[in-house]
Amino acid sequence: MELDLEEQEQVANLKAFWQDYGRWISIGLLIAIVGYGCYWAYSWYQSNQSLKAGFVYEQLVQDLLKNNLPEVLAKSKNIQDQYPKTAYAGMAGLMASNLAYSVADKDSAIQQLEWVALHAKSEGFQSIAKLRLVTILLDQKTPESFAKADKLLNGSMAVGFVALQMERRGDWYWAQDKTEEAKKSYLQAWNVLSEERLKATGSKEIDPMLKKLQQQNPASDQRLLKVKIESLGGF
Repeated sequence: MELDLEEQEQVANLKAFWQDYGRWISIGLLIAIVGYGCYWAYSWYQSNQSLKAGFVYEQLVQDLLKNNLPEVLAKSKNIQDQYPKTAYAGMAGLMASNLAYSVADKDSAIQQLEWVALHAKSEGFQSIAKLRLVTILLDQKTPESFAKADKLLNGSMAVGFVALQMERRGDWYWAQDKTEEAKKSYLQAWNVLSEERLKATGSKEIDPMLKKLQQQNPASDQRLLKVKIESLGGF
């Protein structure tokens, strides 16, 4: 069946369009197909890695309950070496560091915390590790340990850890007998926590009476901070 002039013109335009752009359309489709395939493969790989890491982590928890530090450290290292991009790597490091510190193996505790601080997938885990490292370093009371703690405290922290960062800065000052600076940092930490409590109630500014009430009845995350402030003369 012969085409009329209009149909012939449409076919000619289509051929011309394909000659001009067909190669690029084919390349674009190929890139999209390959990209989807890579995304699917990566998702499968991540899921598979997480399952394997989770299996090792369960074994680590069992060893943790037995206070078997060598096995806990070995499994933590296994997860960190083989599955570093999973959340289990950071969790394993924090758990292993806790056990190591509880049995006075501070070197292993520091090693685990340093890994988490540098490599954990979660910024929250990184911040927890940094703050715990600061506490251990302050106990050492050496110029080197104070310098390392200072560097950690000057680094960024995840959202929600600002008050703790300020409190640890106060500890850093206090450990060096700089009580005035320590108290200032503690009060800054207190104010941050108070503002967070204020936001939770929907208020825009702290009433003086409410401020006094908060000082008398601190929340659980403010109780130790209150003790530190009162040890330095109070509010």
